[in-house]
Amino acid sequence: MRTSILTTLILAISICYYGQNISDHNQKSKEILARVSENYQKYTTIKFMFTLGINSQDINENQEGFALIKGQQFYYETAERKVICNGNTVWTLILDDDECYIDNLADLDNTINPSEIFTVWETGFNYKYVKKENNSHFIKMYPENPDKSNYHTIIMKVNDSTNTIEQSTIKTKDGVSIKLTITNLIGNPSLNSDVFNWIESDNPSIDVIDNR
Repeated sequence: MRTSILTTLILAISICYYGQNISDHNQKSKEILARVSENYQKYTTIKFMFTLGINSQDINENQEGFALIKGQQFYYETAERKVICNGNTVWTLILDDDECYIDNLADLDNTINPSEIFTVWETGFNYKYVKKENNSHFIKMYPENPDKSNYHTIIMKVNDSTNTIEQSTIKTKDGVSIKLTITNLIGNPSLNSDVFNWIESDNPSIDVIDNR
């Protein structure tokens, strides 16, 4: 479940083809998403508030939280957990259990850096432009190599006026749907220098499980 949540740092839907061919869909979608990438590249640091819904045959879970991002470093917090990453190591603190799991980021399956919600489309996907509704573009993404991908489909909802991601929905091959809705975003917030590192000496009552 730890890796499922991380994948949201990361993200349902019928498709409207409009009679366009794959090349048309790719080009239109890429142009929209390129503007999103350009917009987010203006920021050195990002803070965003989110709601997260996770649904499968066995799970029906909704959470609220916030995330901090600086390059490949990230921190996010919900009522159940805090997740810290310095770009290489991930610390996952389960609040109710007073336990902290330590993993190498590269070793976690089905996991993306939460910052990748703003860049995940740049490589490895084909696209279908679904529709524009209430000033938002809906773009459906498919892995170019589905046999090598953990994802079945990703749907991005993009605000046309601000070139920002409003919502990302990820459907995995094992039947899990993860919907991340960004409720507020702040560009270039001031962040504490140690926010992306777990300091064990400051948490003496926490049991540490080191999986590295």
